[in-house]
Formats: sequence, C-alpha cells, structure tokens
Amino acid sequence: MPEAISFDVCFQTFPKLDPPDDLDAFWKEGFLQLKKVPIQSTFKTVLKGSFIWESLNEVSFQGIGNYTIHGKLAIPRKRGDRPVVVFFHDYMGVDEEIHKGYSDLGVAQLHVSLRGHGNEMLQAPVDPVTNKTVINWSANYFAEGLDPKEDFYMRKLYLDVIRTIEFLRLADGIDGDQIILHGKSLGASLAVFGAAYSDRVKGLILETPNFCYIDKDQLSLKQNPWVREMLPTLEKRATKKIDYKKALAYFDSIQFAKKIKIPALFSCGMEDEKSHPKSIFALFNHMNCDKRMQIYPNEGNEAGKEKQPTANLEFIKEIFKV
Repeated sequence: MPEAISFDVCFQTFPKLDPPDDLDAFWKEGFLQLKKVPIQSTFKTVLKGSFIWESLNEVSFQGIGNYTIHGKLAIPRKRGDRPVVVFFHDYMGVDEEIHKGYSDLGVAQLHVSLRGHGNEMLQAPVDPVTNKTVINWSANYFAEGLDPKEDFYMRKLYLDVIRTIEFLRLADGIDGDQIILHGKSLGASLAVFGAAYSDRVKGLILETPNFCYIDKDQLSLKQNPWVREMLPTLEKRATKKIDYKKALAYFDSIQFAKKIKIPALFSCGMEDEKSHPKSIFALFNHMNCDKRMQIYPNEGNEAGKEKQPTANLEFIKEIFKV
C-alpha cells in the first residue's frame, strides 16, 4: 500500500453519499431489459467421489447481451429444497473449490464464473521476446469505459447477479427464498447489489470488497487490475473526468449500502493492496443492518485465508438456522 493506514482513520471513514437522482430508474430499466431475455437454464450432472452425498452439476443460463453464464451447483442429497450460498469470485480471480462443510450442513452452493472469465478466456499472452507470460496482464473489460454507461462491464455483471437469483428460484432442490450471497473483492460488490435489489437474499458474506467508495485511495492501488484498466478513462481531461466520475456513481456499491437490511459479515486486511481498507469501512459504516467485521491487522487481500472460512460457516449456520 502506498502509505500505512490506521484502524482509527478507517473506522471514522463515513463519506457523504451523493447518489444519482435516477439511480433506481437506471437499474429498473436494466431489469426490464433482462426480463426480455429467456433464462434457458441447463444442468449437467458431474460424477465425482462425493456423488453419494451431493449432486454436483455444471449449470448455465442466459444473461443480458446474448451471454451464457456458467457455474457449478452442489446440492446435498437431503429431502426438501435446500438453502443456498452463491459465491462470486474477484475480477481476474478464480473460483473457489466446493466447500464440503456446506454440504454437511445441508446447504447448497453455487459458484458463478464472472462474465468473460473461465480458464479458456483468461489465458495471459506470452511475450515473444522473453517467451514468458506477460506480467500484470488483465482482460481489459474495464478499459471499455463508461461511455455509454449502459455498456459498462459492471452493469452487465450486476444484471448477471439478478439473473443468478432468478435461476435459483427455478432450480430443482433449491429454496430460492433462502439465499446468502458471498463475494470476494469485486465479487463482494456484486453480492451487495444482489441484496439491494432482491428480497430473496437473507445474508451477505463480503470478503475484502473493493468496488466501493471509489475515490483517490482505492484508485491509488494499481495492483488491482480493474484500477489499472480504468485509470486512463478517469484521467482524461477535466470536463470529461467529471462526467466519468458521475457515471461511476451508478455502479459504486456504496450507493446501495442504505438498501441493505439483512445481516452482513465483512472481512478486511489492514495491509491490503487491492481493496483499500478505507473503502471497505466506508461501505460497512453506511450499512444500517446487523453487521460485523473480521479484521486482520497484518494481512493483505488474502486476509483470513485460514480463519475466515470458519467465521463464514458459523455465519451461514446462524442465518439458515442449521
């Protein structure tokens, strides 16, 4: 991180919110467009060693813009429809493995691959001179910018979250009204959006969120690939810069914080170089709900890698009463 940041400074981070006047109207229009797209869900059962205890399925369903969303859905072999945890990974990140502890509780889990991700889509190119993989390569989905904002990558991702919730409502063996959204870094902002616009979500697990309170501190962390990709757009001439900052407010997840009325579990590494602790606390402080945060003073973006799964499991037990 460019400079050390204290807990006290983070704890007192409570920026004034200035959401666009037409924020909800903008998203309502997006939801109307999404409704015109048929879900067209597919299930393919995968045979594995754990098959006796759960069914593991490769699933897909249609998102906006003629895009097919892919995921892995594990459903415990127990009677009745199961509550479900949905996991959204970080931008340029990889999906987590199926969590056996959830199946033991009788909780289903859906791991969603972010739009444009998947192993075949995120192969870093090889430098023809050095014959080595290019360092700090990223997919440039954010470099497409905010002009127009209706085509911005985050709009597509947010609408994919809503479509994921709709998919679960129609999935056999799933209780579509008992959902926890779990996100890592950028994926955590996707989870916030889903909870802001769906009453089917009953809890949030937000690990080191970072597409929130996008100010100079978060934008200084160039180890974060979406930050690197967006900076050329945000640093354009002053008149345009103001327009881009205004457009960004439609997607900054801090603007959805006041809509969250369900329990939320955060994690924060105070030495994080991808998700600025001030941004995490800004989102946390603006939520008016049952909220708690796991703080790791000497860890970075992978904060709590050993301890956090246990905290997440206890939270899931509490929310689903299992």
